[in-house]
Amino acid sequence: MERIVQLYELYKESVFGYFLRMTGNKEEAADMTQETFYQACLSLFRFRGESSHKTWLFSVARNVYLKSVREKGKRRALIREGPLPENRPAPGPPDPSAEALLLKEERERIKNGLAQISEKDRTIIILREFEGLSYDEIAGVFNQTANWARVSFFRAKKRLGEICREQEDDDV
Repeated sequence: MERIVQLYELYKESVFGYFLRMTGNKEEAADMTQETFYQACLSLFRFRGESSHKTWLFSVARNVYLKSVREKGKRRALIREGPLPENRPAPGPPDPSAEALLLKEERERIKNGLAQISEKDRTIIILREFEGLSYDEIAGVFNQTANWARVSFFRAKKRLGEICREQEDDDV
């Protein structure tokens, strides 16, 4: 029991952040976080140590998310909350109000783009960009190789970029 408490203290915020970005709903994210640690508690004896605890826990979290989606019949979870990557600095002195507006528009395009890609691609991007998992850890979550994770991440990023560019073109 002490081990699960340690895992909870170490990873509760990361797991909650993953669910928040996948669902866009704080209450649902909190419920799924609780379910993840409950399932982890039930299956901790099966942990074989072939991956890190963090990788194993995100595998449990992904399974909790997929089960929730199946049970609710949802096709896609909307991304509505959670921090997004920092804005790249622009050359020259920017107009603060214009820069803030551009950052807001970029964040919205990314959120909308994430909502339009597959669950697998969304999960890979969130685990890599927001939760900081390595390719080896992502591979462990999906029970794949690190090379698979690397290739899948770059393909997912490419798809997201295409969607964001389409949205940008539509806005013009």
